[in-house]
Amino acid sequence: MGKRRGVIGVLLAVAALQAAAAPMRFVTESFPPYTFAIDGRAAGPMVDVLQAACVKLAWSCSIEVLPWRRALFMAQRGEVEGIFTVVDSPERREYFHVSPPVIEARYVLFARLGSRFQYAGDPQTLAGRVIGAYGPSATALTLEQLIEGVPRTRSEIEPDNRTVVRKLAAGRYGEDGLALANEAVAQHLMREDGIRNLRPAGLVKAFGYAFGLTRQSVDPAQAQALAKTLHELCRSGRTAELLKPYGLPASVCVK
Repeated sequence: MGKRRGVIGVLLAVAALQAAAAPMRFVTESFPPYTFAIDGRAAGPMVDVLQAACVKLAWSCSIEVLPWRRALFMAQRGEVEGIFTVVDSPERREYFHVSPPVIEARYVLFARLGSRFQYAGDPQTLAGRVIGAYGPSATALTLEQLIEGVPRTRSEIEPDNRTVVRKLAAGRYGEDGLALANEAVAQHLMREDGIRNLRPAGLVKAFGYAFGLTRQSVDPAQAQALAKTLHELCRSGRTAELLKPYGLPASVCVK
């Protein structure tokens, strides 16, 4: 066992040195409060955690903020080394080594004030409704899975979360319309746009946001090195410290 651990340690060290020799290019989107741009530079809690990990790994990391569709296309084609934020799923694992989760988040159904709807875990209560969501994204995938087999229910996939929130607030999804969105993102947009006629109407899923390293240009040893470093940052309390100014919870530390 000790010999095996030694070999693994050597492989991780070699992976770190290999990555240090070449730039590690990451792409992300403007996705406040998790990621955003300040004077054209990437910022936010996910950026802070990644930069801390890159320092520990001696990786030369750059981060570019792009529209999500473009960022995802580039990452899937191996034109960059990494992308975030991602949710661990079979669809993402097809293209990426998915890191341990960094930030806890929640997908929540939102309804207009005045609606008595409250989701308690039974998808059949969504029958006959139009539900908006942002896509292509993990939110849209979650919605499609949620309403599969539910009669007369239709999803409306929008180009961004702001469109989803504004359409729901304006009644564009109908009298019984709903929206599925990341809770923190939707509440951020509601505050920013002064929208006061929406409310959370039930938790659909709790999950964690992670980093994705493209399988085309990043080998498994490098992905394992990042996972090990993120675990160390979490166990030391550094991740929680980095997230505290944003008021966001760190994911549970996992190996």
